[in-house]
Amino acid sequence: MSKIVFLSILMMCVTAPSRILPPFFLTGRRLPPFVSSVLSYIPFAVIGSLVFPDILWATGDFKSSAAATVVAFLTGWFSGNILVVLPASIAAAFIVTQLGF
Repeated sequence: MSKIVFLSILMMCVTAPSRILPPFFLTGRRLPPFVSSVLSYIPFAVIGSLVFPDILWATGDFKSSAAATVVAFLTGWFSGNILVVLPASIAAAFIVTQLGF
């Protein structure tokens, strides 16, 4: 058996219990509200940590990308609508680029 196949099977054996067993042990139990609210934010935190470094260089210029990021954050915070966030952040990047900041 090759080393890669052995390591893959070993990794599967290590991670499988944490994925398979919780549904059997948590059946019928409710998590505390605080734990549920923390767990509901995990997907957003993971996406943010993966995407954020690239956001600051998306346009090739730090200033216009940073302006678009700030505008996207603020419009997302106050409106929560992606149809508002996208055009506002694109406009911010365009304006900063055109003004030559």
